[in-house]
Amino acid sequence: MKKIAIYILLIGGIYSCKDVVNEVPDTPFGTTPYTADYAQSILPPARVPSDNPLTKEGVQLGRMLFYDPILSADSTQSCASCHNQAHAFTDNGLALSIGIRGAEGKRNSMPIFNLMWHLDGFFWDGRSDILRHQALVPIEDPLEMDETIGNVLAKLSSSSSYPTAFKKAYNTSTIDEELLGKALEQFMLSIVSGNSKYDRVQLGLESFTDQEKVGEIIFNSEAITLNNEQNPNKPANYGADCFHCHGTGNGLFMRREFLSNGLSSNGDFGRGGVNGTAEDNFKFKTPSLRNVEKTAPYMHDGRFNTLEEVVQFYLSDMNATSAVNTNDAPNLHALKDSIYLSPDHKAALVSFLKTLTDEELLTKEEYSNPF
Repeated sequence: MKKIAIYILLIGGIYSCKDVVNEVPDTPFGTTPYTADYAQSILPPARVPSDNPLTKEGVQLGRMLFYDPILSADSTQSCASCHNQAHAFTDNGLALSIGIRGAEGKRNSMPIFNLMWHLDGFFWDGRSDILRHQALVPIEDPLEMDETIGNVLAKLSSSSSYPTAFKKAYNTSTIDEELLGKALEQFMLSIVSGNSKYDRVQLGLESFTDQEKVGEIIFNSEAITLNNEQNPNKPANYGADCFHCHGTGNGLFMRREFLSNGLSSNGDFGRGGVNGTAEDNFKFKTPSLRNVEKTAPYMHDGRFNTLEEVVQFYLSDMNATSAVNTNDAPNLHALKDSIYLSPDHKAALVSFLKTLTDEELLTKEEYSNPF
């Protein structure tokens, strides 16, 4: 298989004894294009902001900033503190992240990969319109890094390395809020997940086990009620409706819409809490199921610890507890019917979901701490 090719400058060494910025090619301004080759990937064509094209220098700078705790008020917490590569860039198994003051955040940390296909509507409630704006919000959030952008810019400007890095990436040594956001945006857009077992199966390079095949059928099939007379031994007759919100058609396993999924309310109105529209209450960003094996706990508040719990929730009777009604969530059959998956079918579905794990993403050096 021709893997997704992403050529980013590799860096090593320890920050305290090595100037990592000097590993960026020392060329006259005219940055080095960042090359991404998706010719033999099942992922869609790349989508990159026209006013922030990816370059080796920009991605390298963003990578440094992502891993540098200088962005927090006491220099103890970086973006990577709550977005650990080994957990598909989520927060180390925590339901809610902990900020520098020991305060608990309000929502589960979302994974960071394939963001070039999420070019609008960031956070669970979509309150940031573009990624470079989202990147700056945690810096000033008192529950997270509890710093000001002004202080961060002053620290970066007085450092021994960042003015040079910004000069190489953006042809200016003047570090401002816009360029800080753009640099972080470049690195996050460079993080791509497209080398799971599922991808290799679609490319004809590997095969599903019998259990995984059954799980795939269940994932992509409509739910059937208990009263249906069809043969219960056929997995297609016991679909789980996963594909409605996490369809496989574009390889992303997500939809860009904000959707309700039948959870009981914890007082979080989601999208409706941002735009004030009642019909958007309890709607949240639909996350990708890629690497879902590694991103526990689940849901916007981290209420479920295992994939088995998530599957059981979608099979449960939501009428008594759901914060949405049937009209708001037409694809949630549990709001309308009793549905059923046998223990074997539930295990098969979880087995299929685990084929979406991209082990390369979890260890790839280009995405790791450069210091």
